[in-house]
Amino acid sequence: MLEFLDLGDNHIKDTFPFWLGTLPKLKILILHSNGLHGAINVLESNSLFSSLQIIDLSHNEFSGRLPTEYFKRWNAMVNPNKKNKAYLHAYDHPLVNDYILHNQYPYSMTITNKGSRLEYAKVLEVFSGVDLSCNKFKGEIPQIVGSLKGLQLLNLSNNILVGLIPPTLGNLTNLEALDLSQNKLIGSIPTQLTQLNFLEVFNVSHNHLRGPIPKGQQFDTFENNSFDGN
Repeated sequence: MLEFLDLGDNHIKDTFPFWLGTLPKLKILILHSNGLHGAINVLESNSLFSSLQIIDLSHNEFSGRLPTEYFKRWNAMVNPNKKNKAYLHAYDHPLVNDYILHNQYPYSMTITNKGSRLEYAKVLEVFSGVDLSCNKFKGEIPQIVGSLKGLQLLNLSNNILVGLIPPTLGNLTNLEALDLSQNKLIGSIPTQLTQLNFLEVFNVSHNHLRGPIPKGQQFDTFENNSFDGN
């Protein structure tokens, strides 16, 4: 059964391949840096990617609203495996802007995470991430994203997202990197985000946010450039 599919950095011009959601064991889907376009819709009830733990659709031309129906059904991201928090072993890599992650399985991948490029010797099955950055998604961030409690990475930057930052993101207590920069978000930063005790990287720069920056916990460690352009 196929568990890992990496078609990133190609010249694929098509709509979202929803039919891949019928693969019952697919855990990692990498489609970044192609010419994929259009809205991401659930066209078949059995195409739901129920085992998916990592999805990278960044640097494409997807449009429309964020795929709420998929968020509701990504069960592997909702119920994290808490038995082993030491899921990564990393060492410095001279390149920047991406991560190279090496799973315990015989494959590797590249995703954007935390603004640096690190090479990982091992990624256990507890790692979970969503990268939908650098597309043309519009509308509000759905509250249901806060149910994906297994996420360590959430990157929605460089889109056309509007509205408030959902307070439900404070439920993502395993989150280590949250990037909402380069959108059109308004309102204030929810105080619920101070509950994210593992958060190492936080970026809401270049939005239309107002109000005080929350204090305490990880928010006392973030640099000013995390909030620039508001």
